[in-house]
Amino acid sequence: MAEKSSKPVAAGGRKPGRIKWMVLGVLVLAVVIAAQAGYVGYGYAQLRSAAFPRDEAILGYAPADTVGVLIVDPHQIDPKSLGAETSAARTWLARTRADILKATGIDLLFDVDKMAITPTIVVLRGRFDAHKLSERLAEARYATADYKGQSYLVRAGEDAIAVVDGDVLLYGDEAGMKAAIDAKQDGTSLEKSEQVLERLKSVGWNHPILLTVRITDEKPSIRSILTGSTGPRAVTVGLTTLSGLDLTASIESASPAAADELKKLLEERRGSPATLTPTLGPSSAAILVDVAKKATLTSQESLVRVQMHVDPAQLDALIKATSDSPTLGEAYKTLRLYQLLVPGL
Repeated sequence: MAEKSSKPVAAGGRKPGRIKWMVLGVLVLAVVIAAQAGYVGYGYAQLRSAAFPRDEAILGYAPADTVGVLIVDPHQIDPKSLGAETSAARTWLARTRADILKATGIDLLFDVDKMAITPTIVVLRGRFDAHKLSERLAEARYATADYKGQSYLVRAGEDAIAVVDGDVLLYGDEAGMKAAIDAKQDGTSLEKSEQVLERLKSVGWNHPILLTVRITDEKPSIRSILTGSTGPRAVTVGLTTLSGLDLTASIESASPAAADELKKLLEERRGSPATLTPTLGPSSAAILVDVAKKATLTSQESLVRVQMHVDPAQLDALIKATSDSPTLGEAYKTLRLYQLLVPGL
């Protein structure tokens, strides 16, 4: 009688097919756990940040009349480039991260993929749990409110915070919160501003820190048209921290002639510490003059482009030198006093 064919049995009596299913099950379980912990979203966000840094939607809650906006991409910031762990910059980052985590349960370096900071509203894109945030802030006497179908938490007379669809967080005072919701729902945000988008494009979205500030009104008055305006209209700056600090700036002027005049003026003044010392102090002014002398200035059409580099040691010295500055020193003391009076915010 012919012997029946049999499949090989693995050691211990377990069949290979069963082992494959067990391995697959373990992998699925690992993916589920990683997804629940936020690692999948974090990994995808890192990949998207590297491949597609442009994110116009982050401006969707900034009202059209916003003068300036600061855009920060934590995925593109390398803390090591800011100096040793004990450096002033990294110490401040670690303290701020811990304070926010304690107050809200949100990790600025893990849960947040990008942020847009304006004078009236802060917009964070990432992964947020509205229910957990509500439970945590209820202990701090935040109450639930609603505006045009968007719920938010507010502490009367102080600040407000909202989670939108689990991937956007808004923070500001209650008036700023309502203005942000209006801008989004009415389609009147900076996301729809061609001028702002062009300014950001002129510097490039592939910077961990982007800042654009409008100096003059987008729509000039009749008087400005008749007399002519030669001053800068807007300044856009991109900062990269690969090794110290690299700055790329684009200064928008009224005309090509005005841009050439501005370039000449910057060329003349960048080597003199006299204009910087009263504001920044002698130590900071000396460092910035050295950086300015090595900077590259070019003009193209109505834009003046500036590129400069600050070494890690210079960057750390600049931060530490705030106490040497009459203006920055007082600002820093005020900020620290506010942090002590309002811990966790």
